[in-house]
Amino acid sequence: MKGQLIFQLLTLLQEETDEAHRMSQQAISERMQARFGVKMNRRTLKTYLDELAAAGYPLCSSKKTRNLPDGSTEILQTDWYLEPQFEASELRLMTDLLAAMPAVPETQREALIQKLMLHSSPMSRQAQSEQQMVYLHTPPAKQLLYSVEILCEAIRRNRMVSFRYCTYQLDENDQPVQMPRQRSTGDAREYLVSPYEIAVSHGRYYLICCKEPHRSVSHYRIDRITDVHIIEQFERLPVEELSGKHTLPENLAEQLYMYSGETVTCEFLADVRILGDILDWFGSSAEISRAEQKDMLRVTVQVHPTAMQHWALQYGQYVTVLSPDSLRSSLAEIIHALAARYPTESPDESDPA
Repeated sequence: MKGQLIFQLLTLLQEETDEAHRMSQQAISERMQARFGVKMNRRTLKTYLDELAAAGYPLCSSKKTRNLPDGSTEILQTDWYLEPQFEASELRLMTDLLAAMPAVPETQREALIQKLMLHSSPMSRQAQSEQQMVYLHTPPAKQLLYSVEILCEAIRRNRMVSFRYCTYQLDENDQPVQMPRQRSTGDAREYLVSPYEIAVSHGRYYLICCKEPHRSVSHYRIDRITDVHIIEQFERLPVEELSGKHTLPENLAEQLYMYSGETVTCEFLADVRILGDILDWFGSSAEISRAEQKDMLRVTVQVHPTAMQHWALQYGQYVTVLSPDSLRSSLAEIIHALAARYPTESPDESDPA
């Protein structure tokens, strides 16, 4: 019975008190009776409060001096409250990070946020209920959290996994749905991989692994993985047996767009105005110096060439790739093809073509 009373008291303090919402012992006693039907005298309640404090809970109170009839004084504790486990700013950070995860279904996202709010103060819960979040997300994956759990277990136990990998297609109602990749026979394709790490890049989960029968690193979006199973009889391939100059990604630049394969040393000129973007995408792995040209930067990164190609096109107005030559050539071909699609002069309206 005592353990249940302490738990109820702790629940009351967690959910109804903070620095701005303090309670006297009388108020706590009344709330215990209203919420849990428990009557507690002043001495018993004080004993339980002291036990919570002795157990390490951040229980706070104010001390007041009361004059007794015999002329002596007594120190009383009042204005009790429990410091929240998370500050309001910390909770906001975690809930915003959840909101930025496009692969997490909205129902699971809301459930996780509600669990976090159980450890917050009344003020934080009120602020959370009043705020309005807009999720600009692609369709979420229904099995994301389950897949992450299974993959983490396989990595921990050094086992291989099998799964199906999906791509988006339009259904009969022109709505995007995930469909497993198929073999030439029309059967769903089964992937057998050795899992090594789970990486989070731009709000998306990726599995870094080696796909049989190859000996190189591959990346798969976990929100597109379904029907994942641990293969008990097969241990995963040791990382040391992988081929390639680099086995697992070492920095932000190598994880750019999460492409698999060998990386190259890339050098480019960039407008100084996108220095913040360069740091966002490449982090401290980028070597940055001032270029001879005014308001330009010279940047060197170790990056996958296809990923760098996409990035250079994204920032084409502000970036000039200097090396390698193969990347410059591929960019030139793409740029010329794009220019042909967007002629500067509109075709003659009288032209039947």
